Amino acid sequence: MKASAEYRVGSLSYTRPKLAVLLFWLLWGDFCYVLMEAVTPSIMPLQFKALGASNVTMSLVLSTIPWTMGMILNPVISFKSDRFRSKWGRRIPFIAATVPFLVLCLIGLGFGRQAGAFISAHAGNWLGSLSANTVSLILMSGLFVAFSFFNVFVNSVFWYLFNDVVPERLLARFMSWFRMVAMISVSLYNLLIFPFAESHTTEIYCGAALLYLVGFGMMCLNVREGSYPPPPPYAGDRSGFVAAVKTYALECHSLWHYWYQFLITVLGSIAGGGAMFMVFFYQSTGLDLAQIGKVNFAITLSTSLLILGSGWLADRYHPIRIVLAGSLMQVFLVLPIMMIWLFWHPPAQTAFWAWIVISVGLVAPMTALLGVWDPPLFMRLFPRDRYGQFCSANALWRAFGFILGGLLVGVFLDVMKKFFGEMDVYRLLPVWQLVFMIPAVFLTFRLYRSWKRFGGDDAYVPPLPEAAVASGRQSRLEPEADDSV
Repeated sequence: MKASAEYRVGSLSYTRPKLAVLLFWLLWGDFCYVLMEAVTPSIMPLQFKALGASNVTMSLVLSTIPWTMGMILNPVISFKSDRFRSKWGRRIPFIAATVPFLVLCLIGLGFGRQAGAFISAHAGNWLGSLSANTVSLILMSGLFVAFSFFNVFVNSVFWYLFNDVVPERLLARFMSWFRMVAMISVSLYNLLIFPFAESHTTEIYCGAALLYLVGFGMMCLNVREGSYPPPPPYAGDRSGFVAAVKTYALECHSLWHYWYQFLITVLGSIAGGGAMFMVFFYQSTGLDLAQIGKVNFAITLSTSLLILGSGWLADRYHPIRIVLAGSLMQVFLVLPIMMIWLFWHPPAQTAFWAWIVISVGLVAPMTALLGVWDPPLFMRLFPRDRYGQFCSANALWRAFGFILGGLLVGVFLDVMKKFFGEMDVYRLLPVWQLVFMIPAVFLTFRLYRSWKRFGGDDAYVPPLPEAAVASGRQSRLEPEADDSV
């Protein structure tokens, strides 16, 4: 094979057959991981609701606590992973070490209600007046917190692996396939598994645990990282925790160019804090779990097909223009139309078909356009050698937004249900989202203008405040005075 026929990234080189094998294992690992991750956010709210948990309790356990851990741990893990060197690479060790712990947590969640009832029956004297449901709720909350802790390691590092082992000229096309496989995974889950979420909870959790152990574990064994150059130095060529924090803060947060993205992330995450209640939104319009699964299947299947087109558009016109179009569509079309449920109460079958039309005709195209934001836009927005670090900074702000949004939306729904009722209150979720997405669109325009000033299509180079890192002072690298933090 001639050298010109090889695909290279860093110290790695691939022939076409080897590249095909690499992409197979990465896509297979993504399939297993996405299926595993689809289980907890879709089933846990149903489990908690059945145990009598309030909206605030669900927000606290299922959103606030996990995102708080992510906000604290993600920057540390990502910063260390960028600078970690071993014979197994800088990403795989962080992923593989957590596999057995995540599997045990999933199995525990599957048997959580039975275990809580057993403990309540055999340790009643020690538990006082706690009911079996309360014991189960406490136990499952602890298991979910443990699951979230170990999942932070995978969720922080797994996505950076692609940037390290996939040749750059194939990244955009690969990410389109990656998105499509992820959405097909979720589509199959919603269509074939989610309708049995209440009747076969234990089996679903154990199946997800087995698939993750075997499938994702095989990916870790078969994907090889290359060698990396020495890690970049800390600020002032110093070492230690303080120098690491200073370096992280200065590099990621000295320029308004990146602050626009971080603020967009915060607002979008606050708006998305109500996502855990979507199943109840669907139910409030008359849908049962089987119909909800079909609606979600329609969304993800349609999006998985459209994402290939949005990926092509992103390569041709740049991802930032595509996500701007998706943001405008969300604010001025999709969310306003979804407010129709505040005034329209059709029969269940009519509501189901209305959801199908809205999902396929509006939600799927919008999701496909916004799907090139993370990671395709990030790969062309953030510095490549510090990609994990900047992604973790964005994840930190995402966690902050979800923590705040999870708390506020739970309180908002509990207050408003006095006026709208126990179930109809969930029809306010589009209103909640719109309040935060309007300023997010304005900031997306600001990010686009900043990208143009730094070179745009022809000459953009991710700005890095090297002067700030060297001197410990704020950077003056921005092209306009009002763009310096």
